[in-house]
Amino acid sequence: MAETLERPLSAEERLRKARALVEQGEHEYRLAEDADAELSIRRRAAIACETAFHGLIELADVLIERAGHPLPENHARRVEALEDIGHPDLANLYHRAKDSLHILGYYDQRMGRLQRDRLREVLEAVERELQKLT
Repeated sequence: MAETLERPLSAEERLRKARALVEQGEHEYRLAEDADAELSIRRRAAIACETAFHGLIELADVLIERAGHPLPENHARRVEALEDIGHPDLANLYHRAKDSLHILGYYDQRMGRLQRDRLREVLEAVERELQKLT
């Protein structure tokens, strides 16, 4: 049985191989940096959506407490309580914001029209309640 012996690479060939490996590594690293930057933006948007949703929870809880009701244990009970105290519009917004901001924006890390629209609506709702206090 004949063995094939490979000749050892010359120093120049090894250096060219080294350069090709480094160039490949550098290229892959840049791709990873680009992907990380995109993920970082999505993480920031997700946290922004969740933060705004927590602002809506605070608003809802203030209104529920002010009406003399106990604080709800979960999202569904918060929506029911808002309806019970005469805020069906806010109950509807809460339900929609939970889907758009909390679930799609935070957990699914989606960024789009739904998130922008709910952010604007939540801010408007908080502003309306603040104006009632003045």
